[in-house]
Amino acid sequence: MALGLAYRQPRTLAFAVLVASVVLYPLLFGSSYGIGAGITVGAMAVSTVGFVLLIGYAHQLALGQAAFCMIGGYGNAVLVTKYGWDPLLAMIVSMIAAMALAYLIGKPILKLRGFVLAMASLALQLVLVFVSLEAVSVTEGAMGVSGVPKFAVLGWPLADDRVYFYFVWLLVILAVAIGLNVDRSRIGRALKAIASSEAAAGSVGIDITKYKVQMFVLSAGMASVTGSLLVHYLRIMEPHVFGFQFSLNIITAVIAGGLTSIWGGVLGAGIIIALREALRVLALPLLEGVVMGALTVLVLILFPRGVAGGIAGLYARLVGPERSPEAAAARAVRPQPSAAGADVAPLGPRPGPSAAPGGTLLSVDGARRAFGNLIAVNNVSFAVPAGSITALIGPNGAGKTTMFNLISGYQPLDAGEVVFEGRRIGTLLPHAIARQRVGRTFQNLQLFDNMTAIENVMCGRYLAGSAGLAEIAVRLPHVSREEQAIRAAAERSLAFVGLADAADRPPTTLPFGHQRLLEIARALAVEPRLLLMDEPASGLNDTETERLADLILRIRAGGTTVLLVEHDIRLVMGLADHVVVMNYGEKIAEGPADVVRADPQVVAAYLGA
Repeated sequence: MALGLAYRQPRTLAFAVLVASVVLYPLLFGSSYGIGAGITVGAMAVSTVGFVLLIGYAHQLALGQAAFCMIGGYGNAVLVTKYGWDPLLAMIVSMIAAMALAYLIGKPILKLRGFVLAMASLALQLVLVFVSLEAVSVTEGAMGVSGVPKFAVLGWPLADDRVYFYFVWLLVILAVAIGLNVDRSRIGRALKAIASSEAAAGSVGIDITKYKVQMFVLSAGMASVTGSLLVHYLRIMEPHVFGFQFSLNIITAVIAGGLTSIWGGVLGAGIIIALREALRVLALPLLEGVVMGALTVLVLILFPRGVAGGIAGLYARLVGPERSPEAAAARAVRPQPSAAGADVAPLGPRPGPSAAPGGTLLSVDGARRAFGNLIAVNNVSFAVPAGSITALIGPNGAGKTTMFNLISGYQPLDAGEVVFEGRRIGTLLPHAIARQRVGRTFQNLQLFDNMTAIENVMCGRYLAGSAGLAEIAVRLPHVSREEQAIRAAAERSLAFVGLADAADRPPTTLPFGHQRLLEIARALAVEPRLLLMDEPASGLNDTETERLADLILRIRAGGTTVLLVEHDIRLVMGLADHVVVMNYGEKIAEGPADVVRADPQVVAAYLGA
């Protein structure tokens, strides 16, 4: 089964350097001590690669990651010495057990926010230490399981440490390949989106909890492999082999190497083991905690993106100013003709059933939402006709954005119903509502600043993909085809809003008006049947507002119904077929723009004389 590692030049070079280093290391550091250090680095690198995916990509901190190393260590030690299992089979079974436990723990707690996972993983490690001390009949208590044999593969013992070194690093290369395949996939983009803005991630259909759990399970499996590999090198497994200090070393390694770099996991493992061995040679092992803490602070100050990030920046400067990311980001982005005209065709009808033009696409019935004693939305009912541009207007504090959040699942209804295409969606989460082809933009921009413009829009195509983690990990051929289709569709969305030349730019380097367009392009990539636009003209000048008006008309022409919250009354009255007016959380008027504009209540509350 091919791993499909079709990397761009920097990744190809990095992978070649890794393989060459593995091949040459025993020739350069061939002593027993040198080989042992290499084995230790490799074993730890497997877990640090998994931890990069967990903390750097999914933004979930586990303080007790060594707990899963313990499962691998004890699993292999007990199964091999007491039951005569083949070490490779024992390693696989222990890995499955660690992943199953991670799933059982992660499924409920990762729905919560904050440091719940950090505390839960630390508690798990403490529990496992206690069990290993008390379950003497299985673990031999404080004495530990001794006499663990050398590792063997299907009965073939890897008695020579050099051979074992290559086996360990073969698994490291496999872990790196899996990490890189995840990085450049729909799952990798989903993880980066979650790390950047969970609200925006949900708006494109990304199930946030699902991917947090997946990365926790994957990192637990890799940590278990670390435990299995080390126990066959140390030849003994006792409770404090994988103590809290080992968990801290994993965290420090990832920070030092680079939180968002798969390569950083490997580099960080090498840095940590080198420092630890240096302290032992200097007879200063008690200073390990102090030195690791100082290293973390130093790296965060000097290399915010870790050593791997520093190397990547140096490589970018060496290849030439025109090809460096900094120079690419600094180049100005000029709007395309399509931003002001109709030379790019509408994106076309959205998939799935939809209400007939003029029929009701979305209806809100008796919606209510209170925050303590403040009633933000009070018994509001209105309908959005299919094929229309409907505007939701009112003075500041009227409850318009709260209504948007109720429709799109970001806040729960206290009472009432929201019905889209005949289905009640008022109890669904944002990602589930996005799956019904309801897209949205935000009053305050919610772009993924850790990705390029094209990757932002590719996140909008998340629902168009179907490849799962297992398929992506080994990069099956259909995964590459799917990625090509997603990118092509994202390019069409960028061209539709006039940002074709901005594809490879970070969002932060774009003018504010173009950032607004980029967020719209991402929402359009969902192929919505209903698009919620929350103050899209906010912060735009007159020229940009005119282009936005033209864009909204072309979006409607392409078959998408638009529900618009906007304070620019000229834009609203020039575009809207249907207007709903709110004031102090209540609806005060609804109907065609001309009728609503003449309503005395609306004039008094919002438009003025």
